[in-house]
Amino acid sequence: MRRLHLTDRHLRVMLWCILLGLQPAFGGILDPFNWARSDRIEVNIPWLPFENETRCYDELGCLNITRSWYHLIHRPFNVFPLPRVVINTRFILYTKKNPTDGQLLNVNVNKTIVKSNFDPQKPTKMIVHGFIDTPLSNWVSEMKDELVKAGDFNVVIVDWAGGSLPLYTQATANTRLVGLEIAHFINTLEKDHGLNPQDVHIIGHSLGAHTAGYAGERIQGLGRITGLDPAEPYFQGMPTHIRLDPTDAQLVDVIHTDGKSIFLLDFVFMAGYGMSQPVGHLDFYPNNGKEQPGCDLTEGPLVPLTLVKQGLEEASRVLVACNHVRAIKLFTESINGKCAYIGHQCPSYQHFLAGKCFHCGHGCAVMGFHADSTPGLVANRDNLTENEVYPSEEHETIGAKYFLSTGKEQPFCQRHYRVTIQLANPKGAESWVQGFLKVALLSDRGVIRGMDLTPNNYVKLEHGSTYTIVVTHPMDMGGKVRKVELSWEYDMNVLEPRSLCILWCNDRLYVKSVIVDQMELPSRGKRNVDFSSKLCTLKREFAEIPNRGSASFYDNCGR
Repeated sequence: MRRLHLTDRHLRVMLWCILLGLQPAFGGILDPFNWARSDRIEVNIPWLPFENETRCYDELGCLNITRSWYHLIHRPFNVFPLPRVVINTRFILYTKKNPTDGQLLNVNVNKTIVKSNFDPQKPTKMIVHGFIDTPLSNWVSEMKDELVKAGDFNVVIVDWAGGSLPLYTQATANTRLVGLEIAHFINTLEKDHGLNPQDVHIIGHSLGAHTAGYAGERIQGLGRITGLDPAEPYFQGMPTHIRLDPTDAQLVDVIHTDGKSIFLLDFVFMAGYGMSQPVGHLDFYPNNGKEQPGCDLTEGPLVPLTLVKQGLEEASRVLVACNHVRAIKLFTESINGKCAYIGHQCPSYQHFLAGKCFHCGHGCAVMGFHADSTPGLVANRDNLTENEVYPSEEHETIGAKYFLSTGKEQPFCQRHYRVTIQLANPKGAESWVQGFLKVALLSDRGVIRGMDLTPNNYVKLEHGSTYTIVVTHPMDMGGKVRKVELSWEYDMNVLEPRSLCILWCNDRLYVKSVIVDQMELPSRGKRNVDFSSKLCTLKREFAEIPNRGSASFYDNCGR
C-alpha cells in the first residue's frame, strides 16, 4: 500500500478548499471575457431563487442581492449576513490615555461615548481584521500599539469575530453587515459628536479591506482606506460595488502581497489569497505582490523558528498564509519606522528590477502608513474644492502599479540601489560570457559587502553592452559611493555546450565602468533627491576580471 505524504503546500491547499466550500479559483483562465457574469445571462439562474431580494437591519439600512452579485466562476454563491446579534460587531477604543485597556463604544448608548477617552477633534484610526481572525490576534495588538505610539489618535478596533469564522461564503456575506455597522458608527459620531469623516482612516486586512469599502460607500467624505492584501476569492474580477474601489474614500491605498497567479499543484488549482488587480488610488506590489521573500517554507526551518520566537499563533499564520499576512507586517513596520517604503510606478516588476523606472520622474509614492504624505497627493489635496471627493490628478494613478523590493525578515524596509555595469569589448574578449556577479560598495558612511547582482541564477553578459539591475540592502550609503569592488565567477553549463570553457575560450569579464544610483525620498519640490556615482579603473580604460577574481573601481571618472 502506498503511503500518502502530505507536504506543507498540500495542507494549505486542503485547508483553503475546505474553508471556501471548494469554490473554484480559476475564473481568469476559464472566463477571460467575463461571459459568466450573471447580469449578462438572459436565462433564469437556478442558484438565484429570489431576484432582487432585500433585507433591512434596523437603523443600519438595507442590503439586497441582485444578479450583479453573481458570477458563474468568481462568485457562484451569495447569501445574506448572519443576524446582528450573532456577528455582534463591537468597537473598542484605545488612546494614549488608555493604551492597554480598551473602552467599548456603542453609539446607541451615548454615555459610552461621552465617558470614554474618544475625542472627535483628533484623527481616528480603525483596524478591521479578516477571515478566521479576532481582535485578540497578535498583529491587531501590535498595530494598535504602533498607532498609539505614532500620534494622539483615537484607535478603534472593530471586532466582528462572530461573523469571521467558516464557511468563507458566509463570512464574505457578513462583511456587508459589518460595513453597515461601521458606517452607522462613524455617521452617528459625525451627527451627534462632531466627528469629521475626513479625519477617519480605516485599515482593513483581507476581508476587512472589502468591509472598509462597504462602509465607505455609506460615509460621505471618508478620509482614507488602507487595504492590506484585500481578499481575492469572491471579489477579484467583480464589479466595483462588490469590492473595495477608489470611490470608497478620498484616498484608497492598497498593499498586495499574495496575488499569485493561478497554477496547477498536484492536479489542484490554487491561487493566492489576495487580489492581484489594482483596486485603489495607489496600489503597491512589494516583490511583485506575489511570493514574499522569507515565505518559501522549503528554504529553511521557518515555521519551527517562528514557533519558538513568536508562539503557536504566528507559526500557524506562517504555515497557512505567510504571503497574505506580510502586508500587515509591512504596514505595521511603516508606522514608526525610519526607513520609508518608496514604490515606483512601472509597467511590470521586471521593468523595475531592470532599472527602467528607478527615478521618481516616472512616478513614486510612499507605501504604508505615510502614503498620504506622497508629494503629489499632498499638493493636490491642498487644492481640493469643498465638493471634490479626491484630487483630480489622482485619477492618473488609478490602475497603475507601484513596485518595490523588501527584505525577507524584519526590518523589511530596504534601500534600493541601481547598479549599471558598462562592459568593454576589447580584442580577445568573447562576444558573451555567463556567470555570477557580486559587488561591494564603499561610501563615507560605511561598506556593503557581498551584494548579489545575479540573484536569479547566472546572467548572460555581452561584451560591449550594459547590464543593469536594482538590488536592495538595509544600509543607507548616505551619499556618493567612493569605491566599488566587483567579483566575477564564470559559469559552465553542461546543458549549454557553447558555455563550456576549457581550453581555447576566454572566461574573463571586461568592465569599463560601474554606475551606482541610490534613490532617496521623493522631494516635494521640482527635483527628487538621488545620488549617482560613476566609478572607473585607475589609469586603465577597462578592468579585466578573471574567473573567480575581482576588480576595484573608483569615483575618478573624468579626472
